Amino acid sequence: MAKYTVKLSKAPRGHEVPPLLEDVGDWMGQQLHGTLGWFDALVAEAIPKEWNPEKADRLRRDAFAFLSLPDGSLLALVNTGAKAPHAVALLGSEGEARTVANSLEEFLLLWSRGETEIAELDDEEGASGRKALASWLKAKKVKAPKAKDFDFAAWLDGDAALPPPAEAPAVAEHTFAPTPVMKKLGPKTQRLASLLGRRADAPEVIAYVTGVLGKKVPPSTSENNDSVNVEAAKHGVELVFSHDILNDAFPPIPKTSKTFIPYVCSAWVRAGIGENVLDVPWKVTTEAEITRLLGPPTGRQAAFADEDELTVAYWTWPLDTAGHVWLELSFEESLTVTLAVKSAGALVRYPDVTTGLFVGYAVTRGLLDTSRFPAHRALLAAVETREAKGSEFVKQALARGLWDDHLRDVPGLHEVAWRWFHNMNGLWITADLKKTFGKRAGPFGHDEPKLDDDSWDAVDKAAPLLDKRFAAWIAK
Repeated sequence: MAKYTVKLSKAPRGHEVPPLLEDVGDWMGQQLHGTLGWFDALVAEAIPKEWNPEKADRLRRDAFAFLSLPDGSLLALVNTGAKAPHAVALLGSEGEARTVANSLEEFLLLWSRGETEIAELDDEEGASGRKALASWLKAKKVKAPKAKDFDFAAWLDGDAALPPPAEAPAVAEHTFAPTPVMKKLGPKTQRLASLLGRRADAPEVIAYVTGVLGKKVPPSTSENNDSVNVEAAKHGVELVFSHDILNDAFPPIPKTSKTFIPYVCSAWVRAGIGENVLDVPWKVTTEAEITRLLGPPTGRQAAFADEDELTVAYWTWPLDTAGHVWLELSFEESLTVTLAVKSAGALVRYPDVTTGLFVGYAVTRGLLDTSRFPAHRALLAAVETREAKGSEFVKQALARGLWDDHLRDVPGLHEVAWRWFHNMNGLWITADLKKTFGKRAGPFGHDEPKLDDDSWDAVDKAAPLLDKRFAAWIAK
């Protein structure tokens, strides 16, 4: 059976292969392919310029690749500074950039435990090989050196923190005033819930993730990698960190020009946490059992966004008095427990002329929740009287895009709008507008509506078809 290929005898110009990497390469060259994960070779090579043409010179000067993953992603050793060990970074095939370990030693130890957070290396089928790697590392007395946490994404962006704009309002720290339901949770779940909505660099978050879970706090997120999961299976907790919470109380916090300080935005709670949630047993087998303990479900939802049948029962409660953090228990064959910061769904992340047209239409038909925009009442009034266009409102009030909760909270409207903007269940804004205005070739090879201006004449032309789509919710 084939063994792993190893080509580490020569590093790219300006670099040296560390002795430890050479040694582990000699050992790995004797291991059967697949026993340590799904990759083909350890090869020292220059990072392709195509991965990031803008940063190629810096990457090739200060880093080199040593392992390629099947999807085209690379692992690289990065020179982080004269007094720090080389870090291991992931250069994802889709542009993801993150630190895997603060040193080669730490990376190998994480690999031996199946904790690299790289699926191809942590795969269950590689357990026997990882055990052998752990034994080899122990025999070689390999230990991770103390090193400051390295943020590869921020380093790639230049490391320079952005000064806050003079006109930007201060971001208030989320203060957690617990509800009665919060106080009924067990101590472990309660502590976890209290972290929701906090920044990743908050002392409470760092203490919990590093001290309780034994994991690392992700230092940043970016547009290419807008969320990071931290799973501690033996503790029954999986956290999600993201800067992209669609809630006005949690605006993105820039770290560099292209990276952000994330928040703790959600968490899955599982049986490993060691306590029941609201006295519901983890091995509950029927919805009726939960109903006896908690009362009737808050509601029912479809298992997937494109399904109409509401099959999944759920129970929800706010955990803070501001209503930002929520607990949800749901049941579909088994119990699922989720903690989450309330976040809207993005109908349009990057508005264009079609967004302006829809917003103009929505304002005149009473579909927009005008209470969401107290700072833009005058502009809303101008749109309603056709003295301003929808695109003017989009530019001033919807900097982060159009969200489903920008529309009125009435049964069915958010679901239909979601499907219409995302081409689901036979509904699609682009198809409707192409039918109305005709089509032309778009910049990315797909047809787009022939629409350059969200004038009121254009809104009137589209209105008959849009009225059919949203007839059930148009304000009379």
